[in-house]
Amino acid sequence: MSLKVYRDQILEPVVGQWLREGHSFVLEEDNDSGHGGGGPKKNRLDHYFNSSHSPDFVPIEKAWAYTKREVRKRQCWDDETVKGLAEEGWAKLSQKRINKWVDQIPQILEDCIELEGALTGH
Repeated sequence: MSLKVYRDQILEPVVGQWLREGHSFVLEEDNDSGHGGGGPKKNRLDHYFNSSHSPDFVPIEKAWAYTKREVRKRQCWDDETVKGLAEEGWAKLSQKRINKWVDQIPQILEDCIELEGALTGH
């Protein structure tokens, strides 16, 4: 994803709307090249970068895996069908499940320290 796409399709319309509505949150970003440019810092948004190579620590990676499983359940690969299946997968992903993944992070960190940096299996 390019910085322009990230800024124009995610940061400004989505994250910007959350800010305008007064929501309290911390934005997590990995080191994807599109996440540069200082948008969160410029808007005084609490944010942090996470490792793009440590899926144990990144709840969004679990969300993507969940959505990909939903898409792969069907053998249709034209662009419109795949897009629809991805949207269906995201719609099935509950906030409760996402919160559970986020709540597991302290335990994952402790396990990683105990395993001296190895994958935790979470």
